[in-house]
Parts: sequence; C-alpha cells; structure tokens
Amino acid sequence: MGDIPFTMLFNDLLGIADEPVQLIERSFSDQKACKLTRNHLTEIVRSGIPFGEVIRITGPGGPGGQDELLGIAVLANSEGQDFRMIFVNTVCKDPGFTDLGDGLCEHAENVCTVGTTDSQFMDAIIEYYSIMLVNRMLCDRCISAKKSFSELFSESRVDRLTTLLKTIEQSSNTDFAGMDVLEICCGNGMATIALSELGCDPFCLDSDSCAICEGLEHGVLAPHRSAVLDATALSAFFDAEFFDCVIGFMLGAIYPFNKDLWARIMSESAVLLRENGLFIFTVHKEEEISILKEVMDEIGMIGEIIDNRDDAGVYDQWVYLGRKESSLGLRNRASI
Repeated sequence: MGDIPFTMLFNDLLGIADEPVQLIERSFSDQKACKLTRNHLTEIVRSGIPFGEVIRITGPGGPGGQDELLGIAVLANSEGQDFRMIFVNTVCKDPGFTDLGDGLCEHAENVCTVGTTDSQFMDAIIEYYSIMLVNRMLCDRCISAKKSFSELFSESRVDRLTTLLKTIEQSSNTDFAGMDVLEICCGNGMATIALSELGCDPFCLDSDSCAICEGLEHGVLAPHRSAVLDATALSAFFDAEFFDCVIGFMLGAIYPFNKDLWARIMSESAVLLRENGLFIFTVHKEEEISILKEVMDEIGMIGEIIDNRDDAGVYDQWVYLGRKESSLGLRNRASI
C-alpha cells in the first residue's frame, strides 16, 4: 500500500477520513484520453465484479438539467487494506462513462451519491497527482534529492518581479489579488512567489515534472493548483475564456526556428483568456521578445514591449504586456 496516497481533498469530498485513494490514470495529462479508465470500467461491467460500496460523484451541468456523473469511487482492497479506486470523467467527458458507471453500480451492495462542482473535483484530482509526484510515486528510479531553498530560489529576483508586477497593476488599473491567473512555464515556482506576495493564487503548470516537484517540496507551489502539463494542450483541459490573466516568466528560448511552437502556445493561451484579459510574459533577450511580439500580433493580440533590463542582465530583462481586446476570430487563429 506504499504507493497509494492519502489526500485531504478527496477524503473531504468523499467523507472517508484517513482512507487512501487511487486514481486509475497514471498522470494528470492522461486524464484527457482516459484510456485506462475506459478499459477498466468496461472490463468490470462485463465481468460483473461485485463491490461492497460505490460512491457516485456528481455535479451540475448534465443533460436535461440533471446532475452530471463526474466520477465513481469504489471500495477495493489490496494487501489487506481498504482503499478507494476512483474513475474520473470530469476532464475526458466520455459520453459512455455514465452508462458504464450505472452498470458498475448494478453489482454494488451499497450505492451513495456525493455532490460537488467541476472545480472542486478538479482541485482534488490535481492535488492527488501533486502528492504522488512529490512522494516520487510517478517517477521511475528517481535519484533527485531535495535541494535547499537557497539553492533554488533567488530573493533578489522575486523582489524585482514584485516591483514589476506592482507597476503593471498601476498602469493597467488592475489587481492581481482579485484575478483568475494562469501561470504557464512556471518552473519550480520562483516567480510564483512574487504573485503570491501580491495576494494572487495562480494556477501553475509546466511540462518539467522535476521543476514542479521542487516547487511542491518547498511549499512554493500549491498541490491543488499545480500540474505537469504541456502548454500546447491548454484548451483540452480548461474551458475557453476561463482566466483573467495568462502570465509566464522567463519563457524558454524563443528563436525563429521554434516560432511555430510558441505560436501554438500563445494561441492556446489566448483561447483561455477572457475578453479584456492580460498577457504578461518575460524573457531574457531582446530578440526573443521581438519574436514573441510578432507571434502575438499575428494571433490578433494588442500589446507592447517593455525594457526591464538591469545591471545583472539575467532574469526578466524584457517584458511583453498585452491585452485580449476581442475573441472574434480567435478560434480560427488557434490552429497556427
């Protein structure tokens, strides 16, 4: 049972104090396809395997005004210890999930229902994978030891970013504390510290699982607000116009040869941004910010380049500050 974690949010949601849970899919990104979920559920229903207790997890928004089936939690046992095996459909939205869930419930001794929302359920799912990651349960033969805070995080950079963000707040007449913010390419969360100091609670993502793990280990990234995810696939996991601001500090190297990659990332980000929402991105080199500005112009965003150079000449030297003035035609551009 060492590889089945305890999670606070799932325990609270299901009303199961101190019971471990296990999601079927091996990673958060796998929740989009839900191949294992579909295969396992289909096999269980076909075989008629009985379960003592099943919890249906529902939320509003189903067809005809009925609640939607977001997940199924079944009581299972491994090595003499009970745990909850959870099938999830809130990301995948498989149209056949409800029928499979009903088929599973037909062979259960006891079926109960708990209500929640998409966002609450998503928080629990993300927390689960964060706990699995930080406890080295998602990595094969991980040999990375925990580094000290001072090895990973720069206080001077955080102070400088905080000043930059305060200036943007004043010039844009906005308040990060009251905004739904998505931070892409967050790394280990060094820049996230600056957002947190302004009262912002961003949703953070990066494709580098080791970087996310570092941020989680030091409490810089919140377990229910951080995910390992490719920024080229944002619209597969979030609703359109879900965020007030999309932000990214020290985006990875931007060159003419990978301009198309950044065009996809920026197009995906734009789909998620609400009308009149803000884009804020920083890079190291002037050439990079010029290419990024070209990309944003091409997808119909309005923005400016800010010279933020200092004597150190390392972090966040150039800034793109833009705004999504209209969503018209954006979905057509999102295929760039």
